[in-house]
Amino acid sequence: MRVDDQKASYLKKDVYQLITDRIISLLESGTVPWHRPWKGGSLAPQNFISRKAYRGINLFLLNAAGFASPFWLTFKQVQSLDARIKKGEKSFPVVFWKIFEEAENGETKKIPFLRYHSVFNIAQCEGVTVPASPEIHGNFHPIAKCEQIVAHMPRCPTIEHGGGRACYSPLQDRINMPEATLFESSEKYYNTLFHELTHATGHVSRLNRKEITDLIQFGSNPYSREELVAEMGAAFLSGHCEIENTTLSQSAGYIQNWLERLKDNRKLVVHAAAQAQKACDFILDVQPQEEGPVQYASKEYKVVALRECPLPDTMQLCDNPQSAADYWRSQVVQAPYFNPEVECLIVLHLNTRRRIKGHHLVSIGTLDTMVVHVREVFRTAIIAASSAVVLMHNHPSGEPTPSEADVKTTRDLIRAGQILKIEVLDHVIVGNPNHCSLRELGYFYN
Repeated sequence: MRVDDQKASYLKKDVYQLITDRIISLLESGTVPWHRPWKGGSLAPQNFISRKAYRGINLFLLNAAGFASPFWLTFKQVQSLDARIKKGEKSFPVVFWKIFEEAENGETKKIPFLRYHSVFNIAQCEGVTVPASPEIHGNFHPIAKCEQIVAHMPRCPTIEHGGGRACYSPLQDRINMPEATLFESSEKYYNTLFHELTHATGHVSRLNRKEITDLIQFGSNPYSREELVAEMGAAFLSGHCEIENTTLSQSAGYIQNWLERLKDNRKLVVHAAAQAQKACDFILDVQPQEEGPVQYASKEYKVVALRECPLPDTMQLCDNPQSAADYWRSQVVQAPYFNPEVECLIVLHLNTRRRIKGHHLVSIGTLDTMVVHVREVFRTAIIAASSAVVLMHNHPSGEPTPSEADVKTTRDLIRAGQILKIEVLDHVIVGNPNHCSLRELGYFYN
């Protein structure tokens, strides 16, 4: 029979273009769906009803969706289970071949057409009994030297595990990793983590690398350069941990992919290696040394973290919340690392006469939260011999009212300051246009 009408309906949407657009979208968001050194196994994407695993391009696309559950359903399958799709959830395309038979001149031709249907992850549904996650039997064993690097990285970003994606979010300053037991080996887990940590060094609070801080397009020179830096950084760190033999072959293949895009740029490798080395020095918390043999000499460590700002006489004294807020608006807001859309915590360092010696950026968080560690708050104050400190952070909402977390953190820091004999004078929360003082609100105690 002829199927011209059916053919026309199937050709209304270019399935090839649909899948291509999906892959480009993933790549532009920083996800390379086929660069995935961790296992699927029983957690590979599969249909919830038939338990049939997806293959080919479907495997890449569904893996890249980043859901923890491997189970997927069509809309009709969701309905058959008397369940429903959560409001606002979007479907994902799954492609398959459909064979049409067409009679022409007494002969029957079989014509393959690429088709697709839409599926939803079980996590996007309501009313479906979610089965227990399959037990994972991985070969992961922590490597002490690698763990030590991650644990001692200065201002380390938040690292979360779960889902099927390894990526770094500059906006949230957060790394997401699949569970360690999913990786093919412990070495590949750490190599992937080192790749993301190298990306994280480009954050404004660390090395302020423009390939991370600026919006860049997939395939552009800055994007390719940053990927090359991250892979070189991962290779350097792997070599430092003596696991390079199991990771460099994979890294080299990935690097070559980006080199082909920039093969006419003869300076690329040298410049990328220099950036990767800076990233590794930051992660390892070491100062770069001269190459070649040098005679050993003792070192004098000096404070370099304070940002000393020339101030008019009227602003040097910081003995009330208003003077602290004035300093924030004249010095902190103008700094390149400041982002009004996320919370930033700084510490003002004061001498015995309550005059400002400088300030120290402690943490850059997200829209409504950030990580604050006592060590980071008082580290520079101890070395700089500060007599007292003033804590300050902003609320992107513009409303300076303190949260319960703000109060608890402040009281923890007050107690720590009492032990160190460094007085916490106040905690000023800056809004727009107002500010508030936790001391004036009665949250301080002697």
